[in-house]
Amino acid sequence: MSSIRVVQFGLGPIGQACVKVLVEKSGIELLGGIDIDPQKIGKDVGEICGLKESLGVVVRGDAEAALAEWTPDVVVHTTTSYLGDVEGQLATIIRAGAHIVSSTEELFYPYRRDPEFCRRIDQMAKQHGVAVVATGVNPGFAMDILPLCLTGVCTNVTKINVRRVVDASRRRLSLQKKIGAGLTPEAFAQKLAGGHFGHVGLRESAFAVMETLGWPVDEIHEDIKPVIAEERVTTPFLTVDSGQVAGLHQVMRVKSGGRERLILELWMYVGAKDPHDSVEIIGEPLLSVRLAGGIFGDTATVGALINTIPKIIHAQPGLRTMVELPVPHAFLGMKV
Repeated sequence: MSSIRVVQFGLGPIGQACVKVLVEKSGIELLGGIDIDPQKIGKDVGEICGLKESLGVVVRGDAEAALAEWTPDVVVHTTTSYLGDVEGQLATIIRAGAHIVSSTEELFYPYRRDPEFCRRIDQMAKQHGVAVVATGVNPGFAMDILPLCLTGVCTNVTKINVRRVVDASRRRLSLQKKIGAGLTPEAFAQKLAGGHFGHVGLRESAFAVMETLGWPVDEIHEDIKPVIAEERVTTPFLTVDSGQVAGLHQVMRVKSGGRERLILELWMYVGAKDPHDSVEIIGEPLLSVRLAGGIFGDTATVGALINTIPKIIHAQPGLRTMVELPVPHAFLGMKV
């Protein structure tokens, strides 16, 4: 089998982490990177990613020209969280005839958020014979694919409770800022009122679970509150004093048929005690699973993206979701 030709689109922290794993995989040929940062354009991808050796492939700023020259099989897309910000990027990749594996949270299960966007991307992808999918750890695994897999041994399910507690002090600066670490409670409230704040993707996870299980969504309610630090917490990037916001507590509750069917509860803050992921299936049989220490989000996101590359190659053209693809598993081919 010939190598899968891959381009990394977006060289922020997650994109750089993807490169470091991609170059270690047998069966993968990294063709180059794409980024809009003028400080990165023209430099070797290995240099940008902090590797000890140059990779002999460069960062380009003109995505259309670069993709036309490189002709990749798959593009790993790691730029931003929102559909409205990525449609042009996705269209450029699709027109180049490449499959897409993206980390864009709203793309994980976008049908309820923007049906017209979905129609446009699906139609374009089918026209060019490629597939588009978004994945990650949350959304993409911890609060959607994992609980759905657990229901695979149930004869009946009446409710699902998912809880994720994340110590954000171990995560990248952009995530710490996204959850409001270091803000005053008043500034947190202002940002929340302005929109595009907090964890992105809980809504997508909720609809993916509900619609896969055939539960019509009658009512969906999201609540986001600040977690206030009780003591000073210092991370590699910032310091949060007692009384400041350490992060957030975000809960999605969904009803179907007059009953609460799904609770997705996320605690994400710097200094979180007892980080873990847990899933409780109320059904037959009753299942309760707890992952002590939790799933480390940055590494898991990279793993989810790269492990999906071989699957997207064989997917039916169009806009796809992780619910439709084969069961996730590690892509272990390592260079020796």
